[in-house]
Amino acid sequence: MGARKNHPREAMHRPVHIDADAASPAALLDVSWAFHGPAAHRAGTPVRDGAFLRVGPVGSGSSTARRSDHAGPVKPNTSAHARSSAPRGRLRPLHLVPASRPRPPRPAPPRVRVRQDGVRVVAHPLAMLPGVTHGPSLRLDLHPVPDGIVYVIRTLELRELGDDDKGPVQTGVITAPRLNRFWDTVLHDLPAGRPVIVRLRSDREADLLTLLRMLAPTDVPVVSYRLDESPVGSQRSSYLLPDVDADRVMQLGAERIAFEDLRAQEAEDSAGRRSGQVFLSRRRADRFIRRTLPRLHHSLAFTDPADLTDVYVDGSLLRGTRTGGAAAVARDRMWAAHPLQGATLPLEVELEGLVLGHLMAAWGAPPGGEVTIHSDSRAALALLREAHRERLTLGGARGERIRRSLRRLLAAVDLSQAAGVHVNTTWVKGHAGLEGNEFADALARSAARNTAAGVSEGDLHRRLEHIVRLRYAMYAETWNSDCA
Repeated sequence: MGARKNHPREAMHRPVHIDADAASPAALLDVSWAFHGPAAHRAGTPVRDGAFLRVGPVGSGSSTARRSDHAGPVKPNTSAHARSSAPRGRLRPLHLVPASRPRPPRPAPPRVRVRQDGVRVVAHPLAMLPGVTHGPSLRLDLHPVPDGIVYVIRTLELRELGDDDKGPVQTGVITAPRLNRFWDTVLHDLPAGRPVIVRLRSDREADLLTLLRMLAPTDVPVVSYRLDESPVGSQRSSYLLPDVDADRVMQLGAERIAFEDLRAQEAEDSAGRRSGQVFLSRRRADRFIRRTLPRLHHSLAFTDPADLTDVYVDGSLLRGTRTGGAAAVARDRMWAAHPLQGATLPLEVELEGLVLGHLMAAWGAPPGGEVTIHSDSRAALALLREAHRERLTLGGARGERIRRSLRRLLAAVDLSQAAGVHVNTTWVKGHAGLEGNEFADALARSAARNTAAGVSEGDLHRRLEHIVRLRYAMYAETWNSDCA
């Protein structure tokens, strides 16, 4: 019988893969480790550090497994001694020389600590400014003003993990004649010998701090830093202090006042100024009504809240009567209706509705507020844009009554701009069930019908108020949701 083809002796010298050759018979021990494509024996076997292990039969001298730092051709040892040194019928053992390189010490896992506020943080202590240690300190900002210094201070309890205790912010002004009392006023709550941390934002503040250092007590260290220089230890959140209006603090003249009290007083003053601006705007609007719209029926009062955001306008024209009406409505029972005698075009009554919309915006919106006027007339909105763009020619509008309505509308636009109100106009589909539009249409139609019927001014106003009460009872909830 012939020799078996799967005999180990035959397997020792037979290629395992058609495109890879064994580097040595010992490479048959691990195919995935010893074969890497065609002629893999030329480069050797890579190890972790990027070097190569050359594989060879045991006892072949320099051909045994060894480390090489460069890739080069390796000639297989085919000498008779190498072939006869291995016992027949079994594989030669493979001996590898491990790459000897000292491993760096493994870093210890970071310690996690819990701050006093319950936050888990890695226990790396935050860097500190030179001359500042953990414990009580005072954070100080300086604002030079004419004839004095405005300061902002806050007491701190600096801790290792950054969870510093922050005291209330206080501010005040020290006038030039009382400059020798600056440190007595500022260091009122700071223990003796603790540092004062000052942030410098300009060279003028640096010069001022140089003068104050000369007046400071000898046992008080004054540490300064600049953010543009990015010193180590200045990036603590507790170092941030709010900005103050130095001129406002100077006007108050208080040597020491809580920042919250200052904010409350500023809010009160701002509300007073806003109320004054609203009052002036309503005085101008009332003058506009008396001069331009003497027959206007409305519910506008000087005690109305200044929170208007949406106004719906519409106009109505009775065919064959030369009578029409315009109306504008808003929530909180704010409304206005204007009967129009001699109106012949639907565009005229729609323009008058926009006049009432801008009038209500000037009356009911706060300074700086934004009001949206909803109208169902594309032609009126387009004509308003053209007339506002070309005031001299009124956008090329024709017809004396149309041009008169446009002049009145542009005057109402100027009135809302003088009140500081930003007005947006938008188109809505008419007679589509939108409560605000239906409300304005009913009010304008009632004004036109009652005027055509010869109803007196007093009866007309009472009838309009009756319609307003009924409509608000029906549409109050849904209409407010539409406005929102």
